[in-house]
Amino acid sequence: MQTIFLECGSVRLVPFAPADINLLKDLHSDPYGNRCTEFSTNCSVVDAAELVRSAQQTQDDLGFAKWKAISADEAFQGWAGFTPVSETSEISLNYCLRHDLLERDQDLPKRLCRSLSEWFFENTYFSHLVAVVRTDNRAMREVVQDSGFRHRESKVIEGMQADVFQLFSPSMQSYLLSA
Repeated sequence: MQTIFLECGSVRLVPFAPADINLLKDLHSDPYGNRCTEFSTNCSVVDAAELVRSAQQTQDDLGFAKWKAISADEAFQGWAGFTPVSETSEISLNYCLRHDLLERDQDLPKRLCRSLSEWFFENTYFSHLVAVVRTDNRAMREVVQDSGFRHRESKVIEGMQADVFQLFSPSMQSYLLSA
């Protein structure tokens, strides 16, 4: 039985395994999927292996990570979850789903983003969550803004020109409104 960290409609988020490397390589070799990462060229096997290794290490260290997105029949759908941002010592919400899946269910990213945000604030003590979005990824920008994230700044992160969006935890939002 595989650990399910989050279920969002037909998508389940489960831990990565070394066997997922080629699935990630294929996802990020697609021009759409490549916009989800800092890779400026197609994803190599080494890049995909590092994503899996990093996700497993983050899960061990923090109790959350990027997770593999699968359907009810366990077909690979992409990934979603959280990544530490070394430049700012914050946690970023990220996702990358197969383009054909997004064409069939255009609201899935919004539902997934909201579910991930809720999960994060229910299961951690962080005061806020960020979303680091490549400047050319308009679709993700709209998703995070529709989910309550607000633009904080534009900067280069891990060599990628990005916009940083921020969402405060419900308790922090209450505190800020009462101040």
